Amino acid sequence: MEAVIYLAHGSRRAAANAKFISFIKKVMHQSAAAIQAYGYLEHAEPSISQAIETCMKQGASVITVVPVFLLPGVHAAVDIPAELDRYPDVVFHYGRPLGVDDIIVEILADRLVEAGYEGKMDEAVLLVGHGSREPAAAVEFAKLAIGLAEKMGSKVHTAFVTTPVFYHDVAAKLADKKIYILPHFLFSGGYTVKMKRELDKSGGDIIFCEPIGFAEKLIPLIEKRVAEVTHELKLSDYVTA
Repeated sequence: MEAVIYLAHGSRRAAANAKFISFIKKVMHQSAAAIQAYGYLEHAEPSISQAIETCMKQGASVITVVPVFLLPGVHAAVDIPAELDRYPDVVFHYGRPLGVDDIIVEILADRLVEAGYEGKMDEAVLLVGHGSREPAAAVEFAKLAIGLAEKMGSKVHTAFVTTPVFYHDVAAKLADKKIYILPHFLFSGGYTVKMKRELDKSGGDIIFCEPIGFAEKLIPLIEKRVAEVTHELKLSDYVTA
């Protein structure tokens, strides 16, 4: 039997994990998959192993795994596949992270408008991501910024929390403008607090937008990532035949 597992990073904050659970249950409710489960890479349970075991106990031997991560960083590209390798008797089909998509761009634009951004000459947009050692993550992040700039009709600056170029350095260069900080995060937690604390010291005119979060607009994107795996498998069967 086949199953689908949705994997999130996990947070030390129970409230953040609860938001993911509430969101992913909506996804699961709309799915036609007979066996479904969710899990976390770290900081929370069920773990990846527990999610896999849950599916196996229901008879699943083929599992589609969808990483509910924004970008193809080290977690999505290395850590999760390493966990899956621990189950050689299970056939895994691994989906893509949320990545670059019009839906993500639309949510980012929504967050800007909600915060009061009007696209004036004295306003600046700073899209801030976590940062990753995985080059593909930076490439997709840049593509998102380009897509958002095209949608909003204004320049979008980019920066990161853990890797260069750092958000505080870019914010300092934009100090003569009202800066809209746009957090490219699903879980809003310590990083957002850190940014607010540090940028508050600058005394500039800084507006923090809400992060992407688990917006309901993400539901069709999750469904799309599952469907992509199914489509690729059908193409593979066709080519083999």
